[in-house]
Amino acid sequence: MRVVESRKRGHTVFIIGDILLFITTALVLSITCLCILLHVRARDAYTKGFLTVLIPLCLQMNLTLLMTYIPRVYDPSQLSGETYEAFCLVLTVVSIFLTTTLLLVMSRYLIDLLPATEKQKHLGNRLVLAIITLYLVLSLYFIILRSEGNWTSAMDYTFRYHFFSGSMLMVVLGITSLIYRKKATLWEEEQLLRGISITFLPLVITFPLDLIFFRHHAFKLAYLSFSIFVVYLYFFISRRYFQKYEVSYQQLTVQADILRAHGISIREEEIIRLLVQGKTNREIAEKLFISTNTVKTHVKNIYGKLNVSNRVQLFSLLKENPTP
Repeated sequence: MRVVESRKRGHTVFIIGDILLFITTALVLSITCLCILLHVRARDAYTKGFLTVLIPLCLQMNLTLLMTYIPRVYDPSQLSGETYEAFCLVLTVVSIFLTTTLLLVMSRYLIDLLPATEKQKHLGNRLVLAIITLYLVLSLYFIILRSEGNWTSAMDYTFRYHFFSGSMLMVVLGITSLIYRKKATLWEEEQLLRGISITFLPLVITFPLDLIFFRHHAFKLAYLSFSIFVVYLYFFISRRYFQKYEVSYQQLTVQADILRAHGISIREEEIIRLLVQGKTNREIAEKLFISTNTVKTHVKNIYGKLNVSNRVQLFSLLKENPTP
């Protein structure tokens, strides 16, 4: 009777793990795609920094999802032989390097946010590089060399424990963020450091829970912490995006001498001022008594001279060069 109940509990945990793995992976993939779109439109330093974290995390989670379902979809007879062993070896190595890359970019991302001197940041980056390099070497040794050529077992061990163990470094980042949060001088820095501390400090609690409930499943509660952090990042950049680019268009100032330095003509300056007011190409054409196609040509020339490709990038450039 106890054996049956134990099996039922184990089956329930696996179902919960599958659901959570699918939800968190879909969430991270969706937000990564949205951040890519925002970065293409704005070419913002914040979105670029977020993508350095989101992309390796997204790839790692999708790789975990792939590994989880392959043994369930294919017949056991197909999951053997040299080809499958080689496939397992490739997935193992890729996963190890993705996890290591994620830890490195997350650490450097945090260090860049810290209100510290350049010398302190340089020292921190070197220390992080040394620690993560050691982690990579030890990972390759214990997973690749100690597996003795059994790449299926190596892959299984990697996806169950490697990311999970490496994510414990995020606890250190959470503690560091908590210490430096009150020293931040910019609102953006304070909010991001706060997000890192809130999302990664709970790993101290989830670590034993993972060992108890998800020890034999590829999903770990650490993925949940990363997903919460990703959601936090998305709300941060979306709010900043709308505040900076969508809400305050009409608050922009156009400095004529800066435009002249880029070869902007008087007519093109008129069009820029109307664009700042939120006018469409048709409304600009009616205002200036010219055709819509002429407006489009002027806008294209403006983009070329200022090295931008859309209105958001144009407004970003104007914000970076305000009237003194």
